[in-house]
Amino acid sequence: MIAQLSINRAPFLIGDVLLSSETIRGVKVNLPLVGDINQILADRGFAFEVGLAQKINIINKRVVVGWSGQAVQAEKALRVLTAISDRPMLDADRVIDELKAISHEIDQLQLVGLVLGERQGSIVNYSCFAIGVPAKHAPNFGSVRVAGSGCDAFLSLLQKAAWTSDKSAGEFQVAHGLLAALTNEEFRTGSTIANRWGGGFEALVYSPQAERFEKVGDVLHTFWRTSEKPGGSLDMFPYFYKTTYWNDALILRTATLDFERARLVSNDTTLVPPLLKRVEDYDLTQLSVVDFGYRAVCCHVLIEKQHNRDVLYLVDQHAAEQAVWLEVIGVGASLRISDYLPNIIREQLS
Repeated sequence: MIAQLSINRAPFLIGDVLLSSETIRGVKVNLPLVGDINQILADRGFAFEVGLAQKINIINKRVVVGWSGQAVQAEKALRVLTAISDRPMLDADRVIDELKAISHEIDQLQLVGLVLGERQGSIVNYSCFAIGVPAKHAPNFGSVRVAGSGCDAFLSLLQKAAWTSDKSAGEFQVAHGLLAALTNEEFRTGSTIANRWGGGFEALVYSPQAERFEKVGDVLHTFWRTSEKPGGSLDMFPYFYKTTYWNDALILRTATLDFERARLVSNDTTLVPPLLKRVEDYDLTQLSVVDFGYRAVCCHVLIEKQHNRDVLYLVDQHAAEQAVWLEVIGVGASLRISDYLPNIIREQLS
């Protein structure tokens, strides 16, 4: 799934990281909350396998693109974009002209991208290009481009929150909300993987401070459980999932705890490179320990009801306080949670 939209005049690209294939190779892919997803797919009789790939790619500080479809064709398109990205006066029309020249080689590919123009004060000028992804009108958003598995679910998700109501909301604030909502959809339904999308999500925004496109990292997801009864207990699931970046690689940092013994059940760091790179291109000895510190923490709260269940989510961006802190110590772990986070969850539930 990939999507291009704007909120409060700020451009966004959103994408998942799941890549499905009809070729069964027995590759192990651990996903948050799930475990080895390919083993689960095989046990359930699904005739496909999944891997992980960055579908949102930064070509340079001015050109970014999201892709959906065949990875081989996406590589061809991204190589063309890389070759032309430093040309002066590059805009969306010129990008499309170059991509049309290889249209017979990318006929099973969908692309959406942005080309940054001149900045005029607080106004960011950019142009959007798309191949195989027609614009759709979404209430409260206007023109939106979405492609791939999960397209309908994402368009429905856009209508479930007042994303455009707070005109003062910053780019990262909105991006954190979108990432939380997408992860919540995966947690709530449990069916995204079987429908060939999900597995983790990326968001890209324009950063006014850096004056360039930037991916949104250091987002920690925590998972909770309660009931609809007033004053019911609020319990934390032992799952922790963080997305961050090292150079241009996406890092999925996950851990599962045994709360009673304060020990790790699982402890994984997964590197997902941009499409035109491979894991072997990185010197992993230079990758320091990835902790669970965050810029934003997303709380996903499972609410048990008499006849069904619901999942609420909220995002806290008081990063300086680090209301939840997980420290991995060998095979053990130390977890500290301030009263602040449970209190704001209960306040949201009331």
